[in-house]
Amino acid sequence: MTAIRNIAFVAAFLLGWLIWKGMKSTKHNHTTKSAERDPEKMDPYPPGQIKGKPKYCVTMGLKKLDKQNWLTIDGAYTEQHELRDGLFRDQRRKVLTCLPSAAAACEEAMQEVVAFLCGQYPTMFQKETGSGGEMIKNMKTGEAFAMGDSKQMEPLEIAARLAMEDLSVLLPNDDGEYYMSATASLFPIGWAAEDRVGSSISEMHAPVPLWHKQVGKAVNKFMGRLTADTPMERSSYFVQVTAPEEPLSSILFQPDGLAHENLEPNVEQIVIRRERQTFSKLPKSGGILFTVKTSLTWVNELPLEDLENLVTEVKSWPDEVARYKGRDHWGGRLLAFAEAKLQQCKR
Repeated sequence: MTAIRNIAFVAAFLLGWLIWKGMKSTKHNHTTKSAERDPEKMDPYPPGQIKGKPKYCVTMGLKKLDKQNWLTIDGAYTEQHELRDGLFRDQRRKVLTCLPSAAAACEEAMQEVVAFLCGQYPTMFQKETGSGGEMIKNMKTGEAFAMGDSKQMEPLEIAARLAMEDLSVLLPNDDGEYYMSATASLFPIGWAAEDRVGSSISEMHAPVPLWHKQVGKAVNKFMGRLTADTPMERSSYFVQVTAPEEPLSSILFQPDGLAHENLEPNVEQIVIRRERQTFSKLPKSGGILFTVKTSLTWVNELPLEDLENLVTEVKSWPDEVARYKGRDHWGGRLLAFAEAKLQQCKR
């Protein structure tokens, strides 16, 4: 009898486990199918965490790319798509450029972006072939772009109109140093496409304190060693002071930089601007496709851990770094708010 009871118990346990697995699988599949019906209902990809390093040091902070989420779609897609469309129309020279040397790499970059989006979000992006050649359709916006010889738009613009990421192509110059050969960057900080195109990585980072001393050589080595099989990513953040009721388009499009010393740095108007940056080697052209997705979190909405880590890092900045990042302008208000909130939560 004991043996029979044991067998019955094991059978019941296994049956229960199988039912639970089935429910879990069904729930997962339902989530996946819901996301496929409307990718805009997906949560934003988690932003890079503020690490709270007690000693400031410029690092690359690289990690292996989360390939499944190379390019991401979320609930901000429609709003940002409209902003990007307006910037392509009204600020074209500041957001888009492509040198002749980058033509093949830009074409390859577009093909890579289209293939990924169609595979990852098949109900939102679809390729079609007709009498006019190959087309990519955005089912959310109703747009369609010719991709073959009949296309009337720069390939990198097509890619940046489909994705939420800004896109740049980097190529090696005669000295082996990578330079920006093309870009479709709608949400830049402190630069414009027409001015930066042709600049090497070291030239672009000339104003950044300690960059050349601490990572300049390592960055160029990394880019030279990057392969198509080893894409990488990193994250960075900036503190930005906004104006009262400033439109999102103005907050995101910052070609003149973030030094808004004319604005009162009220805590309600300080935003943490984060960038998820990825590096992928284009196997045919040998270029590097560099992507940037920008996300915004108001400082008074930061999770406590991020807020505490932000305080630690802001206090650790050397004077030249603090001046470059604008701490003299907003630091007093931000630190006073953060320390008061953290103290209150510890009571």
